[in-house]
Amino acid sequence: MIQLSVSPFPQNIPPLLEMNLAFVLWKKPKVRTLFSASQPSNSSPSDAVSPQIVRTLCLFLTPTERRCSRLCRAEASFRYDTGLFVQGLLKDSTGSFVLPFRQVLYSTYPTTHIDVDVNTVKQMPPCHEHVYNQRRYMRSELSALWKTDSEEDIPPDTIIHTSETFTPDLNIFQDVAHRDTLVKSFIDEVFMLKPGLSLRSTFLAQFLLLLHRKALTLLKYIEDDTQKGQKSFRSLRNLKTDLDLTVEGDLNIVMAFAEKLRGGLHSFVFGKPFYTSVQERDALLSF
Repeated sequence: MIQLSVSPFPQNIPPLLEMNLAFVLWKKPKVRTLFSASQPSNSSPSDAVSPQIVRTLCLFLTPTERRCSRLCRAEASFRYDTGLFVQGLLKDSTGSFVLPFRQVLYSTYPTTHIDVDVNTVKQMPPCHEHVYNQRRYMRSELSALWKTDSEEDIPPDTIIHTSETFTPDLNIFQDVAHRDTLVKSFIDEVFMLKPGLSLRSTFLAQFLLLLHRKALTLLKYIEDDTQKGQKSFRSLRNLKTDLDLTVEGDLNIVMAFAEKLRGGLHSFVFGKPFYTSVQERDALLSF
């Protein structure tokens, strides 16, 4: 009995050790980030840029979230891991990679994909649509398992897919077309400071504090407008004007920050009738 229960464990030791090493590497003192350079540059090869981008993005996380982030390493064979906040992935010899649909969909938050080779950024739909799709997929998966005696008996035409390499023909990632002023202004201003992590890290801390205050203000605004959730929220136009969030990108950034502080914010703001991300974008632009 004991041998059967622990026998698979040794097979997982090497991946666990590799992952632990990747967790620790970026936390070494004086690590190099994109803020270490005098000016932003895209001329470096992707294998050099990727760790810098991971470390740079980790600067925007809390200490707890940083401990749940991972570098990419050429000698490791990492795949997308559900639950990590920032993770680096390397392409194979053909220049391609696979994002496993099931793991991506089961992630707590929507995933953003940055390709440093072609300089593209793609995002999954917002939180409320992500949760909607996640629960719908989970119900279908549970229903398929309930109707069969084992996973081997599941008909091939069902929508359940447990293979890590399965990637369905679904457009779950969308191009980031909106603009913002918050991050753009931060990047422009941070590179006006002399290179050095201590000075720029102070500026970064102030920027994160600004986002935190804006998120808290947004939550308080909605709380007052809805009488602490007793009625539906109907004044998105007023919110955008009053809080100076008329630029779509700025609103999305602050909403995402506020979502981490108060889970379910997107679903509450955009109402019970389910909005797809395209409909949501149309709704935002119509106000």
